[in-house]
Parts: sequence; C-alpha cells; structure tokens
Amino acid sequence: MAQIQPMTKQMKMFKIIFQFLRRCLLGLFIAYWVLFVFYTAEKFLTGGSSAVVGWYEHIDSSLVHRGDGWFLTKWSWGKFLAGQFATLAITLALYFAGRQSKRMPRNQDDSLSPD
Repeated sequence: MAQIQPMTKQMKMFKIIFQFLRRCLLGLFIAYWVLFVFYTAEKFLTGGSSAVVGWYEHIDSSLVHRGDGWFLTKWSWGKFLAGQFATLAITLALYFAGRQSKRMPRNQDDSLSPD
C-alpha cells in the first residue's frame, strides 16, 4: 500500500491561498444573496409584485452594441432564473467544498496550517 507523502511548503502555501480565495468568493456570493433577498422583500413591501419584476428587469438588463446604437436586450424570466440558479449552484459548491476540505485528514506536522 502506498503511503501519502507529506506536503511540500509550496503545496501548503497553495492550499492556504486557495482556501483564502474560496472564502472570499463565498463571502461575496453570500453578500449577493443577502442583498438580493433584502431588495426583493423591500420592493415587494413597497410596490408589490410588479415592483419586484421591474427591479429584476433592471438588474438583469444589459446594453449591446448593434450597428449605430446601443440597445437593451429583451428580458425573460427563463434567462433570469437560469442566472440565479447558476449563482446559487456556485454558492453551494463553494460552501460544500469548504466543508469537504475540513473533513479531510491532516498531517500532524503541518506548520503552515491556517486553522
């Protein structure tokens, strides 16, 4: 049976940097979801469902250059929901990747361990 080789200093530093980047990205995505839920609730309470849809159209609209001018792309529920589900999938993947890395066994001699 092959033994697991101890990590080199470069690999330890890469692991620390990767964990830091993952945590920063996860923090940004969580902040996005908190603001998204807050503004959705605020728009619903102040203007009803039509205000919520108007806000969704606002945050999801984009300008494209065609010929001589700039035009707004047509908004659709399908594209909006697909983007939200993709954002949710990335957020959950970052969260569960962090939980999985905490379960992995560590060497007792990790001098650069972040935890």
